Amino acid sequence: MADGLIVEGPSEDLNIFECPNCKQTIDTSADVCRFCGAKVDHEAAQKAAHLLAKVDQACSDASVLRNTAVVAFLLVLGVVISLLRAARLVLLFGFQNELMGLCVLVLILSAPFPVWSLRWWTKYTSLTSDDEDFQDARTTVKSTGSTALAFFVLSSALFCLVLLLKFAHR
Repeated sequence: MADGLIVEGPSEDLNIFECPNCKQTIDTSADVCRFCGAKVDHEAAQKAAHLLAKVDQACSDASVLRNTAVVAFLLVLGVVISLLRAARLVLLFGFQNELMGLCVLVLILSAPFPVWSLRWWTKYTSLTSDDEDFQDARTTVKSTGSTALAFFVLSSALFCLVLLLKFAHR
């Protein structure tokens, strides 16, 4: 349902909804569905249009969260690849320092995603929709938040371990 980045407000003008009879998208001001001829209850149509706009916004927010997480992952992957290709940096700064720097980078990049996921859940947890895109958005937010939290915990543990080893050898 969400095809682009929505920065502010709902993605629809709250004037379209799905016909309960044929599931085609129609205008809330219509008296009958133009596809199946079913009579339109205007009060129910407004509620359905409002729900559709919220579902679209939830899908858009989940998409932005996923895409941002992918960019953060690719950034970390790029740093790892460049470190592996530049052995001189590892020799110059030491493996422990490079590993600690990488852990700090992962910590910084992964920290916001669990928070953003929780924000999404608190904002859209009351929505109930059979929309496939919305169900996919729920799965996306769940997996993005869980994965980022795992990266955060693992890089924190690795950072602490390297720090302990570094100070133990002094």
